[in-house]
Amino acid sequence: MPNKQNLGAKLLPFLKREAFFLITLTATLAAAFVKAPDFSAIHWNVISALFCLMLVCAGFDQCNALTSLAGITIRAFNTPRRLGFILIAVTGALAMLVTNDVALLTIVPLTLTIARMSGENPALLIILETLSANVCSALTPFGNPQNLYLYSFYSIPTGDFFAITAPFCAVGLLVLLAINFLVNRGGYYATDATKAEITSKPLLAVSAAGFALNVLSVLRLVDYRISLAATVLLFLVFGRKMFLKVDYFLLLTFVCFFLFTGSVTGMPAVKQLFSSLLTTPVAVFLTAAAASQVISNVPAAALLSGFTPHYRELLLGVSAGGMGTLIASLASLISYKLYANEYKTKKYMRTFTLLNVLVLAVVTLFILLT
Repeated sequence: MPNKQNLGAKLLPFLKREAFFLITLTATLAAAFVKAPDFSAIHWNVISALFCLMLVCAGFDQCNALTSLAGITIRAFNTPRRLGFILIAVTGALAMLVTNDVALLTIVPLTLTIARMSGENPALLIILETLSANVCSALTPFGNPQNLYLYSFYSIPTGDFFAITAPFCAVGLLVLLAINFLVNRGGYYATDATKAEITSKPLLAVSAAGFALNVLSVLRLVDYRISLAATVLLFLVFGRKMFLKVDYFLLLTFVCFFLFTGSVTGMPAVKQLFSSLLTTPVAVFLTAAAASQVISNVPAAALLSGFTPHYRELLLGVSAGGMGTLIASLASLISYKLYANEYKTKKYMRTFTLLNVLVLAVVTLFILLT
């Protein structure tokens, strides 16, 4: 009996911590009975980037770079409202250039470090960062995978692309700044850790090199396999312990999700359903936004593009559809998992859902009226 009790005491925290992975694994196995999984559906470049950036963030944290930067950030932006503004802006700017996933993997660990130093729960900040990443990444063709896919699939003229996405991003960003101004209130952050004190310059250099390599990979200037091999080699030599800090269950969650959506979107019944739905431009927008809530906006874009010529509405639908549920954008899952590693998630999920529904409603109304 004591052994069973000890096993239960160890198993329960794991089940709570990795609940989303277990749900995704169960859904993937269930879908596999209907349609065999297609392993070509796995975006290995995404898995590679996530893995390498986890190593990089672990390296930055280990050599005290995140703590040093967090202290400097708090000193410069020492109220919740000011800090929220700068983190929304920086996350959005990064997302436009190096994708929403990379932006969040860069900014959320810094935010968690700021939270440890200030003693404040970072739920609201991380949710606003996540929304900023999803909104602002929609501006550029390379800001997220669905944009790049649709930009290439429809051969959208660059001028037309920005004409479609710029108003959406402007409205979404204004809503986020308004939320930050109205909700993110409080006193001053206080901390003594404002001096940059790097504990390992070699590890800092390796982490910086790994980050640069992966940014080049995301921008398709370096093949992701070269970036992966170089980053792994660097950390094997200079930071072997960082491999123990990688969240392998998050990587497996992404693998399962790619397999699940590959199975679902390949089902004839699903294809027939969408063929019957996509009859008007408005229907394309609403279907894309709704489908994104269930299968995420990247597979939704790939699935629906085969049934409609209305690329404007499809592009806006999957962009707006990135808000809403936790799986509407896989970038949202990244920030959630990073937060869940250190905090209870009940408050986070409640606030996340409320703010995502609010932003989704505003941008949907704007798109339907324009």
